[in-house]
Amino acid sequence: MKMDLGKKIKQLRLNKGITQEKLADYLKVSFQAVSKWEKGQTLPDISLLPKISTFFGISIDDLFTLSNDAHIERIENMLQTQKELNLQDELYAKNYLISLLDQSEKRDKAYTLLSELYNHRAKSYHDQAFEYAKKALEINPDLKDNHVSLVDAGRGIFMDWNYQNYNKLCDYYIDFCDKHPEIRRGHMFLMDHLIADGRLIEAKEHVNQLKEIENDFRVYWYEGLIAKKAGNHKEAFEIFDKMVDSDPTNWLVWATRSDEHARVCNYDKAIEDNQKALELQPKPRYIDAYECMAHIYKIKGDYQNAIQMWQDAIYLLNDEWSITFGEPIDRLKREIKHLQELMV
Repeated sequence: MKMDLGKKIKQLRLNKGITQEKLADYLKVSFQAVSKWEKGQTLPDISLLPKISTFFGISIDDLFTLSNDAHIERIENMLQTQKELNLQDELYAKNYLISLLDQSEKRDKAYTLLSELYNHRAKSYHDQAFEYAKKALEINPDLKDNHVSLVDAGRGIFMDWNYQNYNKLCDYYIDFCDKHPEIRRGHMFLMDHLIADGRLIEAKEHVNQLKEIENDFRVYWYEGLIAKKAGNHKEAFEIFDKMVDSDPTNWLVWATRSDEHARVCNYDKAIEDNQKALELQPKPRYIDAYECMAHIYKIKGDYQNAIQMWQDAIYLLNDEWSITFGEPIDRLKREIKHLQELMV
């Protein structure tokens, strides 16, 4: 009979008459980690399986027979909690997901996770490339190739429109919207990239289509984005204000306007809107508002408040999402460490 790994570990532990703390001590993990395995909230890292099987005196094969859902959950957890996958984990995830492509009921999830897996690897490579480019610039600060590598790794800006535009994505989403005209998200992703490329006439057409699908605050938002891209900033923010007035109890309108304020250096107003978004957002809340305010305070040179925002974000993840370890927490701690170094 198939049994998920967490339940198997709990059964073996109880049969042996030991506590979660004792197992955790042996494995050099927290007892909270063991508790989450047994509750089915997370799965042990693949590197722990030999030690777990040794502890209970069984083979790894005897330890578990994972269902498809358990394998998928395990891969999802790896992608969410690890900054960089080792080769063994990456090959396991890739090969397992490819094996699901012949199963119609799991094919959609497999394709989604394969895309996320390759994006995860690409981000890891970009992070490494960014650090190597910085080292190269320390040695040769005037070499164009070094600057290009740094900007490319950091997904930065190149001013050549023919080089850095979103033609490929626009083409895809134009075709997507023709095939799925009723899907709001398709029109929104298309407008994002049309506006970024200055293709405002086409963007206006899709605003009208968006009105027919779901005439909510997002219509105001895109109308404002088009006005701003056209250089009409006063008109744009009048529209953004109407957006907030149209749905003032919706935290998303405040979060959306905060981004637009931040993009034109209206930092104090962006902070006010983020605070309002946090006040209105139902729990469990996202940490985006804290991230936005942390970046703003850093730009303003207020490192202490920036650190406080990252600390508040960590507390939110702990308190409202029960996330206490892994890359979601480690990333925020790196931001705090960087700011502390700036303050020295």
